[in-house]
Amino acid sequence: MVDDDALKQLLKFKDQISIFEGLDIEQVRVLIKDVVLKKYATSEVIFTQGERKDDFIYFIINGSVNINILEQGVHKSIATLHKGSLIGEMKPILNGDRTAECIASTGGTIVIGFTIEHFSFGKYSEAYAIFYKNMAQVIANKLVATNKRVK
Repeated sequence: MVDDDALKQLLKFKDQISIFEGLDIEQVRVLIKDVVLKKYATSEVIFTQGERKDDFIYFIINGSVNINILEQGVHKSIATLHKGSLIGEMKPILNGDRTAECIASTGGTIVIGFTIEHFSFGKYSEAYAIFYKNMAQVIANKLVATNKRVK
């Protein structure tokens, strides 16, 4: 069930969310299954590595989020993402576990989370095609950025 107030907030930020590029408001409404708006305190966990409980993709409206991975029993900080960034997009694409842990690094961090309806052929097939093309671009950009940090 979609929370109307949270959906209004999501649509307010639609043009800043790269995976919605080229989609109109009606197309975004069709794609969205669930929406939540959450505020986090400093060091509050948004999700943990290995978690499977949901497929939310998050957009940071305010504040920043530390991205950590657990590698050989040691937590390693791999990035800090700020307002305007997406987090959690790998989980629904891979249909597996969360690949990292995300923790609010500033008090008052606000994220809007959303899930996507499963693809269906028909009137809105074009919206899904645009969405998944955009999602592929976001993931490719993150991969390039990660490769540059590793070099």
